[in-house]
Amino acid sequence: MPAPATHYTSGMPPYRKIVRKQADQEQALSEVIGFVLILGLIVIFITLWMTYVVPAEGRETEIRHMNDVRDWFTQYKITLDSLWINNGDDTLTGITISNSLTLGSQGGATQAGGFYIPLMKPIGSTGGLAVVNYGETISIKIGALPERVYPLWVLEFNASNNYWVPQTYYYQMGGVFLRQDRGTVTRVAPLIGLSGVESGSVRIQLIPVNISGGGQTSFSGQGPVRIDTRLTSGGYEKQQVNQNIWINLTLRNDETARAWANSINETWFLGDITNCVGCTRQYTPGSKSFNISIPSQNPNVELILIHANYSVSLQSIATGVT
Repeated sequence: MPAPATHYTSGMPPYRKIVRKQADQEQALSEVIGFVLILGLIVIFITLWMTYVVPAEGRETEIRHMNDVRDWFTQYKITLDSLWINNGDDTLTGITISNSLTLGSQGGATQAGGFYIPLMKPIGSTGGLAVVNYGETISIKIGALPERVYPLWVLEFNASNNYWVPQTYYYQMGGVFLRQDRGTVTRVAPLIGLSGVESGSVRIQLIPVNISGGGQTSFSGQGPVRIDTRLTSGGYEKQQVNQNIWINLTLRNDETARAWANSINETWFLGDITNCVGCTRQYTPGSKSFNISIPSQNPNVELILIHANYSVSLQSIATGVT
């Protein structure tokens, strides 16, 4: 007996509903997988960007900033030298010179806060500028006369770099020095001159530049700082010495003493001091000092002392103003 005919009350057979439901589920699953793949590619791109591109840009920016700092200190040395070189009875001691220095590399123009982190731009470095007295001195003693001691303050910039080597530039007694983890080097030689003269004797030129703080003496951050420097006093001495002369440098650490020793040794050789009888220069590792001795066997030693005393103050420059 034939089976009775099946009658559908809806417009679609049940098996077709099942097939369509499976197709919808597969389509939804493929969309989820596609979204996850896209998200994974975005994460990979951001990771590679943060790992390679951001540090490279950060290093380049910080290296460029440190080059600017180096050039600024060199120009600062030249400017201060021009003040004592041109100082005299007919000049106005006390005129203030001003220039500015940006403390940080500035990095990205803006940085997100809250749960966000800066991804596409390197973080700007920070720096600190200060007038510091580390107790360093240069002294000169002639025969039995009292020893004359001059302080050696520094104008110092400390860079807190995020992608490049942390380093410090500082100005001291007319010289510019660079300090890194591996040691200290002289970028511009300090104001000590040693040379032979036609008479067969020696000429010593010593400019014990002294800078001291006046007003605000330290700033840190990323923005610009104005440096005001004023020549407060100066002087000139020249004499013929027929007695023993000792020059002694007492410095903060052995690395600084080594940098001074290397600089003075270069000056010694360039000055062609070949006729100086018994003249010595001595640096003992670990002593934090450097000594120069000119014995009395060398007659008529020319000793030139040029005094230059500066007052340095720091002023904040409002951010956003150019």
